[in-house]
Amino acid sequence: MERYGYWNKILHVDLTARRTWIEEPGDAFFRRYGGGRGFIAHYLLKYVPKGADPFGPDNVLVFAPGVLTGTPVPGAGRHSVGAKSPLTGGFGESESGGFWGAELKRAGWDAIVVHGAASTPVYLWINEGAVEIRDASHLWGKITGDVQDAVLAEVGDARARVATIGPAGEHLVRFACIANELNEVAGRTGMGAVMGSKKLKAIAVRGKTAVKLADPKGLNTIAKWVSSTMDDKHRAFHEFGTGAAMQGKSLEGGMPTLNYRLGAFEHVAKVDAIAVRDQMRVKMEACYACSVRCKKVVHIEKKEDAAREAQEKLYGGKGKVGFDPLGRYAVDPRYGGPEYESLAAMGVNLGLDDIVAITKSNEMCNYLGLDTVSLGATLAWAMEAFEKGLLTLDDTGGVPLRFRDADAVVKLVEMVAYRQGVGDLLAEGSQRAAQRIGRGSAAFLTTVKGMEMAMHDPRHMPVMRASYLMAPTGGDHMRQSGNRNGVRNQIALCHFLAYDDDQSLAILNAVTGWNATPEELVTMAHRGLTLARLFNLREGFTRADDRLPARFEEPLPKHAGFSREAQEKIVTDYYVEYGWDPATGVPTAETIRSLEIETDAIHAAM
Repeated sequence: MERYGYWNKILHVDLTARRTWIEEPGDAFFRRYGGGRGFIAHYLLKYVPKGADPFGPDNVLVFAPGVLTGTPVPGAGRHSVGAKSPLTGGFGESESGGFWGAELKRAGWDAIVVHGAASTPVYLWINEGAVEIRDASHLWGKITGDVQDAVLAEVGDARARVATIGPAGEHLVRFACIANELNEVAGRTGMGAVMGSKKLKAIAVRGKTAVKLADPKGLNTIAKWVSSTMDDKHRAFHEFGTGAAMQGKSLEGGMPTLNYRLGAFEHVAKVDAIAVRDQMRVKMEACYACSVRCKKVVHIEKKEDAAREAQEKLYGGKGKVGFDPLGRYAVDPRYGGPEYESLAAMGVNLGLDDIVAITKSNEMCNYLGLDTVSLGATLAWAMEAFEKGLLTLDDTGGVPLRFRDADAVVKLVEMVAYRQGVGDLLAEGSQRAAQRIGRGSAAFLTTVKGMEMAMHDPRHMPVMRASYLMAPTGGDHMRQSGNRNGVRNQIALCHFLAYDDDQSLAILNAVTGWNATPEELVTMAHRGLTLARLFNLREGFTRADDRLPARFEEPLPKHAGFSREAQEKIVTDYYVEYGWDPATGVPTAETIRSLEIETDAIHAAM
């Protein structure tokens, strides 16, 4: 039969044995899971033994596009990466945009499952159907940009796409990320550290075959709708990316400040996306096949005359090349620019009003391979603990950890990536660091299930509450615990595009020809979340882990605390909606049957 949207080819790579094989799981597999979380949960339950060390060879690392990835419609440039998380010890998953996932699909592959661990550094070169495991000893220790340059030269194709880790992944920083195209990252849950533990430095991909479509004309109509409604639907993203609403958030009392203690920052206008645009942004870039172009690119030189020269030479006078008035930092535009989460986590929540230093920290996180959210939240925890005298100079090797010290934060980014000095403690993430230090420092944590919460305060934003409480990965703000974003995660459709549910369904059917129903998509989302729940239950998580840290029971100046009782009600209601036992959150036998979850997945979860 003719297949649309997928190839029925999963690439398995065993780095221990240095061999590869192809799995053809069948059409029902793709319709059941879609991609993303569905694929990841399936393979983690199938291959990862209970209690496995996330850094051990028994963990598997799954690169999972969806059936929409690589199709010619805005928002189809997404892929997910998953493994057992070294940060949480539970279900690990992260998403990335850009072009890498689309290139993998165009190379004829629906996903990659990486098994085992190499004895020496390697990278994968996937050229259409040809797969090579190549030596990467000469790349080990290099930052992401240098890796990409070297790999592209070696494979001899400048149009290949590269996903790589930086030194943070090599040093097993528990929140290390994987960067593709240097400025797109699979950021959360420490997937870069899993890649580092496998001695897998990079995966380069080249694809030249268009993904087959069931209804190209229908898909083209929707693609044109996005560009024709730019002003109505997507202008803010196109103009600013994320972070333009930070001043409003601060006025409403919901801007995370000084480790989530305050809801407002008096200097927020100095560090939001508007400030970035006015001072240092040179252009906006897009992901694969997307007309919205919401990704910031910034350029900073150390001196004003150098900035002016760069603006004329590289951008023809267009685009604002910034300069550091203190002559400290230059920022390379190939690493993109800071979006909201980075501006907030590495800036406002640390009390910083220095946009140049914040932008430098963001660039460093991209070339060293660090998740800005977990790093920023871990620094905020440490700064509050230091402020209260619970973390001392003896603990930090003489390095003071103070809010509002922008230059110190820039230095700490590198210390964490290389696990130098106090960076070794902070590289464990805030929850493990608090357990090591003790002294009551856990009171300042902002983690759920071991992962640091993102920069949206649930006391200010009720819509985020279920996401933080119930996301299988922990403190995830993407609201993937709901049906809409749960579906998008699995079929791989960008959350920022303003498609309504009917349009998302129309896109899926135009690509696949499945004639899927709205109910089928909801079932797909529930299936992925239920499988992830089964994995977490197997690894020892219980209802007690579906709770926010004590910090969020405390009131903000403009918002009441989020009480434990209110949290418990949301959790119970969620369990009931998903067909899980209302007391324990264990999926019921009827739910397992109705979701058609395979018997082997159930056995694996026991």
